[in-house]
Amino acid sequence: MVKYLFFALFFFGLNQAFAQDKSRNIELLDHWQNPNLPRVNGSQIWSDLTGYTDSITKKEYIIAGSTDSIYFFDISNPKNIVLVDVEDGKSKRMVNRDFECYSHYVYCVSDNKELGSLQVFDLRYLPDSVHKVYDSDTLAQNTHSIFIEAASKRLYMCINRTKSGITNALDIISLTNPELPIKIGTLNVPSFNGSIAAFKNVHEIFVRNDTAWCSTEYTGLWVFDLRDLTKQALLTVIADYPENGYNHSSWLSPNGKYIMFTDEVPNGLAIKIFDVSNLFDPKLVSKFESSPTATAHNAFWVGDFAYVSYYHDGFVIFDLKNPFNPTQVGHYRTFPFPPASYEGFNGCWGIYPWFPSGTIAVSDMQEGIFTLKPSNEITNLTSLALERKVELFPNPTLHTFQVKLGLELSENANICIVNSLGELILQKPISQPTFEVSVDNWKPGVYSVTINNKNQTLTQKLIKL
Repeated sequence: MVKYLFFALFFFGLNQAFAQDKSRNIELLDHWQNPNLPRVNGSQIWSDLTGYTDSITKKEYIIAGSTDSIYFFDISNPKNIVLVDVEDGKSKRMVNRDFECYSHYVYCVSDNKELGSLQVFDLRYLPDSVHKVYDSDTLAQNTHSIFIEAASKRLYMCINRTKSGITNALDIISLTNPELPIKIGTLNVPSFNGSIAAFKNVHEIFVRNDTAWCSTEYTGLWVFDLRDLTKQALLTVIADYPENGYNHSSWLSPNGKYIMFTDEVPNGLAIKIFDVSNLFDPKLVSKFESSPTATAHNAFWVGDFAYVSYYHDGFVIFDLKNPFNPTQVGHYRTFPFPPASYEGFNGCWGIYPWFPSGTIAVSDMQEGIFTLKPSNEITNLTSLALERKVELFPNPTLHTFQVKLGLELSENANICIVNSLGELILQKPISQPTFEVSVDNWKPGVYSVTINNKNQTLTQKLIKL
C-alpha cells in the first residue's frame, strides 16, 4: 500500500510540475479538436498545416490535414477558430499530409501506403467555400512533402511516387498556369562510380533563388543549383557534423548567411546552425535544443527567431540574434501529458508563423489545432533600442519607404528583405545611413527588413499596402 501511495504521489507531482510548465511567454488563443476523427498508429489524427491570408479581405485561414480529410479554418478572430469547409483528401488513413499556398491556391499532397493525388483548391471564395480546380494522380500518387518558390513559379515534390510506379527523390513542377501544374524536371541524384546513388530521398527541401537545400535523411544536407534544370550543379554537402542523424528539414536565415536544420530521431538530437556565407566551406556555428531527449521536427527562421515544432515539447521559440548562442525564450506544450520517455513521435507536428496578425498556427498529432500568440516579452526582444537604431517610414507604405539607421556602418553592412514565404526580395550593400527603397513592384503583404552590420542582425517588419 505504501509503495502504491508513493508512486501515486510521484506521478501526481510530475503532472503538477508539467502543468505548471505548460507555457512560457506564449498565450493560448483558441484550440479546436474533434476526437471522433479516424486515428492511425493508435492515436494520430492530425499532421501538417499551412496558412493563407486573403490579400483583399485580410482574413486569415488555416489549412490542416487529418488522417482522411483537408480542413479549412477561419481564424480572422484568432480567439475563435471557425471550421468553414472540409474537403475529401482522396486517400484515407494517411499519416502525412502536406500543403503549400501560391497566390490564392493551396496545393495538397499525402503520403502513406494508400494512393492519393495532387489536389489544388482555389481559396478566393473563402469563408463561404473552396473550389477544387485540379485533382490528378498523373504527377503524384504519394508525395512526402512539397515546397513552392513563388519567384520561379515552381513546385518541388519530395519523395514523389508517380503514376508509373516510380518514386523519384525530387520532382520539379511548373506553376506558370497555377491550375494546370506541369512537370519540368527531376533532380539528378549524384552517383558513385556511375551506378550507386549518393542518396535515395529528398525528405524535405528549402529553395531560394533556385538554390535547393535538400535534406536527404541519413546522408546529410545536399545543396544544388537548379536555375537551369538541364545543367544541375551540386554546390556543397553538409554530411559530417556533430550529432549527425536523420537530416529532416532546413531553413535559410533572412540574410542568407546561415542555414538551420533538424535531425529527426527518437530521443532527440540538437538543432544545428552552419555559416554558409562561403557555400563551399560551411562551418558549424552552434547547436541548441529544447530538452536533451526531445525531438525537433520543423524549424523556421523568422526574423531573429527560430520557431520550432518540437513533438513532445510542443511549440518552442529560440532567440537567434546571436546565432553563435541561441537561447530558448518561449514554449507552449500542446501535448498534454508528461512523456514517460521521448521515444516515438507524438505531439506538435507543424507550425505556420507568417500571418500578418502575428498569430501562430500549430497542429498537434493527437490534440488538434491551436492558435497561439508570443507574449510582449518575446516581441519586445527586438526592443525600443532596435527601433531607435533602424527606422522605416512610412510604414505601412504604398510606393516607397525610407531607411534611417542610427548606427555606425561597417564595411560589409547590407540590407536584406524577404517576404512572408521567406523568399528573397532585395539584398544589397549599405554605404549611407539614410536611403530609399521602392516597393512599387511588390505584392501587398508583410516583409522582413534585416540590417546586417558587424556582428548585429537587426530586423523589423514592413507592410506593403
